[in-house]
Amino acid sequence: MRDLLSRYPWRLLSVDEAGFRQELQELGTGYADNALGKAAAVTRATGLPALADDSGIEIDALRGWPGSMSARWLGEGASDRERLLGLIEEVKRRSPDDARARYVCVVAFTRPDAEPVIAHGECLGVIVEPRGDNGFGYDRGFLSNDLGVTFGEASEVAKNSVSHRARAVARLAESGVLDPPRSFA
Repeated sequence: MRDLLSRYPWRLLSVDEAGFRQELQELGTGYADNALGKAAAVTRATGLPALADDSGIEIDALRGWPGSMSARWLGEGASDRERLLGLIEEVKRRSPDDARARYVCVVAFTRPDAEPVIAHGECLGVIVEPRGDNGFGYDRGFLSNDLGVTFGEASEVAKNSVSHRARAVARLAESGVLDPPRSFA
């Protein structure tokens, strides 16, 4: 996210650097609820603008499953590799002829005394056997339609040019909230 936001004139702080000491929860039923809940909690506690995201992978033939539960569907202790291999097995078992997938990201930007801004991004691909060593989560098994390689094989620059997060941040930027803050005399 820092790379995607580096072109904008904001000083980026982690939640720790901003003095936020609570655990961020994903209590909503979808991406937007989760992203907005996290950003709003940070803004309320610190008085600072906050940006949060929620993202996941969706399998078309499985009606968008695992979606916003992508990081938790196999249980809290599961590793990225276990979740990826488990997803590949589920796709083979439940929809062997249709491995179309999409990465989805929703970002929420909150500020004190202002309406939140929410933006959505996605990228399309296919679930495949793991390839490459880059990225995290499901990247090694997500064959990008745009790049023709898995996100695990792609460079960070290439991935950031087409990823769901990049597209969500670009849509957020279109709203103007990432423009330099204005001061009035």
